[in-house]
Amino acid sequence: MPEIVAEVIRNERVESRHRGYIAVATTNGSLLASLGEVQFRTYIRSAAKPFQIMPLLTSGAVEHFQFTDKELAVIMASHNSESFHLETVKSILKKIGLTVEHLKCGSHLPLHKPTAKELLIQKERLTALHNNCSGKHSGMLALAVYKKWPLATYLNPEHPVQVEIKETISGFSGVPTDEIHVGVDGCSAPVFFLPVKNMAMMYAELSERNTEPGERVFNLMSANPEMIAGSDRFDTDLMQALAGRAVSKVGAEGVRCLGIRGSAPIGIAIKIDDGSGRASAAVMLEVLAQLDLISEAELDKLSKYRKPVFKNHAGIETGFINVNFKLYFW
Repeated sequence: MPEIVAEVIRNERVESRHRGYIAVATTNGSLLASLGEVQFRTYIRSAAKPFQIMPLLTSGAVEHFQFTDKELAVIMASHNSESFHLETVKSILKKIGLTVEHLKCGSHLPLHKPTAKELLIQKERLTALHNNCSGKHSGMLALAVYKKWPLATYLNPEHPVQVEIKETISGFSGVPTDEIHVGVDGCSAPVFFLPVKNMAMMYAELSERNTEPGERVFNLMSANPEMIAGSDRFDTDLMQALAGRAVSKVGAEGVRCLGIRGSAPIGIAIKIDDGSGRASAAVMLEVLAQLDLISEAELDKLSKYRKPVFKNHAGIETGFINVNFKLYFW
């Protein structure tokens, strides 16, 4: 059974517990610290996006279409669908000669609540553009357009775009391609079933200064954090607080990964066993604190994520999340 990593406290009593797996690894896969069985496999979900862009970055398409850094950043995003996100995705589609109708990610309300509320008030039609993965899909289509590959089947695991992405995932994770099970993500794109330890290694590799395209991805994310998530989102706020030292990417079902530069590149991967994401930011901050990789001043900037507070519908504070674990250091 996985270890308890966080508790939900209501009126001074434990109401719920979240269990999870945590791996802290170097680029060669050596564990620095861990909690639970780090060979546990799960889908990496949207934490794969910084790697899914890499075939595009190395193809020549970026120069051909003259993509900006912000356009490249939104391709790696689980964005809020704020206006600047939507305009950036539209710009990508215009440059590659396609429209929102080519996106096969489906639609959902914006993750940013004020934006979602305004959309409902204005009775604006939801489209695939509002999907938090629309940037990723635009990037996949950009590669297909540049390579003159079929567009209609770009999400098929056997499509050349997806084959190149899977090879990239294999290269960074160290897991052979024939050992990577492929599922279907929430946006209908292929998603990869990997050990938590190997996810951590991927993000350590991403933080290595001397590798391409990892260094380029790291620099794009850390320099454009608002494009990766958006307002009131942990990934954006953490990257801003750490000012270029780290990249952070959430995945669905309680996955969160982080790469951080210091004396050596380090990768951290978290999987909350019950699939809830509500504790993962607090858990990640506690991991950084136990590793002495974040200062008190930086933690202060992120205080709302360190001990998230719950309020009821009347606005009364009813409880909070309390992290409750100690890493095992190897």
